[in-house]
Amino acid sequence: MIHIVFGAATAGSLKQALREMKQDQVNEIIAFNDIYSIGPLLHLHEHEGQEKRIEWLRHVMSNEYGYFDDVVIDQHRMLQQIKEIKDGTRILIWTGFNAHEQIGLRYAIYLLKEKNIELSFINTTIAFDQLFNTNTRRMDIRHAGEITSEKLKVLYESKEHIHSVTKEKREKLQNEWLSFTKENHTLRIWQKGKTISVPEDEFDAYLVKMAKRLHQSEQEEKYIVTPRLIGEVIGHLEQYIGDDFIEYRIKSLIDQGIFDMKGRRTSMRYYSIKLTEFGQRFKKWVCCREFEDHPFVKIEGDYGGEPFHCGHCQCHLERDDVPINDTLFSKIWNWNIQYGRWFDEETDDLVPNGADMEKKFNQEGERITEEVKRAFSPAFQVEYSPSEYTQHFI
Repeated sequence: MIHIVFGAATAGSLKQALREMKQDQVNEIIAFNDIYSIGPLLHLHEHEGQEKRIEWLRHVMSNEYGYFDDVVIDQHRMLQQIKEIKDGTRILIWTGFNAHEQIGLRYAIYLLKEKNIELSFINTTIAFDQLFNTNTRRMDIRHAGEITSEKLKVLYESKEHIHSVTKEKREKLQNEWLSFTKENHTLRIWQKGKTISVPEDEFDAYLVKMAKRLHQSEQEEKYIVTPRLIGEVIGHLEQYIGDDFIEYRIKSLIDQGIFDMKGRRTSMRYYSIKLTEFGQRFKKWVCCREFEDHPFVKIEGDYGGEPFHCGHCQCHLERDDVPINDTLFSKIWNWNIQYGRWFDEETDDLVPNGADMEKKFNQEGERITEEVKRAFSPAFQVEYSPSEYTQHFI
């Protein structure tokens, strides 16, 4: 069995899992050590396209400790390993619901198009959700590299999540790959169940927003060490685009006068940044371009924080993203802190009359949402997303 994974982290964790299952001698791993949500894909299955992508990555990635060199070497090794696959080989591709692994899946299947092989895949997003997430404990993974070796072992042993790829499915995915390779975009995201291409500066405003948050927690004139801002963005961004791309955009914002910096840009460890006066006023869009053109707020109960989400991309919105007065915000806050009180974490079950409590919570949420609609109309579309927690217990 050959396992195809997308990323060195996934390869390392899977290797450990196979070793613990004593299957490392009969299983081989081919790692596509790249991030396919970023960078050009134009004719990537051809030598010229591969060279152009490497040149783009050279401009974006750090080569501290030889990291970029390792990626280039890994690319050549991966292509050679694919060529050496023999007919009749069983191959399992590990993918998930994110732009990086969905692109990787199509790339891998295209490279295997001349091979007479037994091909299957496992969707780690679905498998992880069904095997590990519960009504009270949930972890949303952005890509398989976030899954521990212990959990990868469980995923692999749960054979019901491994699905064969039919001839028709292979052809469909190959054609979809060719469609991606006709585009010259350098950033892709997972949105509404599919991979879409977006402008390279899609998350610039989000970077500025996170920098403002850090400035508010520190002295305003203080510089922020670059890795801290990158970590803040990675920790909150629902897309997987890698820290190198985030730093690449930070450098672009420095060049645009959004950030001031001190230090040397040779590595993120060697320079710090702070928003300039111009950068403090910078705000292209809140979370996605659709929100800018058509502000759409969903009100949804949640544990802690403001219960606002973008109705387009589902990103969490903060109070300064929604023009709401103090009185109305206080009502929403007092309503939201009641969320989840129908559940007893110690018994892992509903409290007595829990279903009625949730029903009343939703009724109050609908009433408050109508009040918000009147306040925001006609500039904003506002909808209420009801809690359906107790349905899992009834």
